[in-house]
Amino acid sequence: MRKEILEGNCTNKREIFWYAIPAYGHIYSSLYLARCLSEKDFRIVYYSTEEFREVIEANGCVFRSYPIRQEELELSDGQKILKLYRLLLEYTDKMLPFLLKDAVKDRPACVIFDSLAPWGRLIMEQLQIPGFSFYSIIAFRQVGDKGFRAYCKGFSADFLRYASEIPRAVGLKRLLVKKYGKTKLGIKDVLMNKGVVNLMGYSRLFQPGGEKYGKSYHFLGPLAVHRKVIEKNDFDCPNGRIIYISLGTIFNRDEQLLEQLVRQFGRKPDKTSQSCEYSVVMVWDEWNGSQKECFPDNFIVRKFVNQGEVLKRASLFISAGGQNSIHEALYYSVPCLICPQQGEQLVNAERFERLGFGRILRDPYSLRQEAYLAMKLRNTWDEDKRAAAIRTFAKKEAKIFHQLLQKNSL
Repeated sequence: MRKEILEGNCTNKREIFWYAIPAYGHIYSSLYLARCLSEKDFRIVYYSTEEFREVIEANGCVFRSYPIRQEELELSDGQKILKLYRLLLEYTDKMLPFLLKDAVKDRPACVIFDSLAPWGRLIMEQLQIPGFSFYSIIAFRQVGDKGFRAYCKGFSADFLRYASEIPRAVGLKRLLVKKYGKTKLGIKDVLMNKGVVNLMGYSRLFQPGGEKYGKSYHFLGPLAVHRKVIEKNDFDCPNGRIIYISLGTIFNRDEQLLEQLVRQFGRKPDKTSQSCEYSVVMVWDEWNGSQKECFPDNFIVRKFVNQGEVLKRASLFISAGGQNSIHEALYYSVPCLICPQQGEQLVNAERFERLGFGRILRDPYSLRQEAYLAMKLRNTWDEDKRAAAIRTFAKKEAKIFHQLLQKNSL
């Protein structure tokens, strides 16, 4: 197989293969850069699952489906770090023969792969072509640096609970090395796949120890807000002040928080509730339309919304603390009350709070008071720092991509 790869067709100098993680945060953060590259006459072949075909094509890419269905993927709970490590190795073993066959046939100029997509890095190594990693989550370069310590703070409590995953992961690691030759497949390498250049889809301000990251790390700023949006709201944003709530799957595990959100922000039918001055737009992944009576009449609940359209009008964003969400809140000048669910979100939340753009909710019973304190930050935060945090460099990156390919040819 190795000889077949190296003796393949000539490289297509205008084609880039992009290997994504089929999750909203990862997809949405990368599409603006992909579109900028396509506008510079690159042909972006973007791999994901069918669920994301429409938005990928809308952003100027050629969609190709992974040989795995969305229902087979289990990537939503980043808190189970050892399980995630094993799953990524498992998906690599399952998908790589199919993906490698495509890559050998088409011989792209380079590959771009999500930092959580080891199959993309292995294709880079097998074909010996330039590869660029794209980060939609904060990075760490080595064990012991600021990023690593920040992650450990958020993940350590549950790490050993999934120790039973280690033997399975070790077996998969050995199998992949046997099939594809010596490669780095340790936990750090699989969860932080590096390219010759690493494209960071967020501001350097939100990277722990970011000032020490060198020339191989290109901080492009927040990109998700600039992608071409296809989702439409089936409701009109209410007049007056709006609280926007989007917490991913947290409601599946934190019924107490859901209860407090409804109790403290809900308007009773007789409109005597003290919180009636706010309308609430809430994203809830279990919403199917039949639970309308479970929520107060000032709540608009949907499974998905056009987040940007709501944030344009919102006074507060109650968020889990994902990179895309907090950057989009900054873009629209909306303070955040953050309820982190896992390690990376906790890191984001702490830096966001330290910069003066939001607060972390530590006690759900103080939700209303904490919301008011968070909203007041809009009057005191550093506007120059906010402007720096939302500055983007994707168009510049697309413009110099030819030079990057030439400089980093293997």
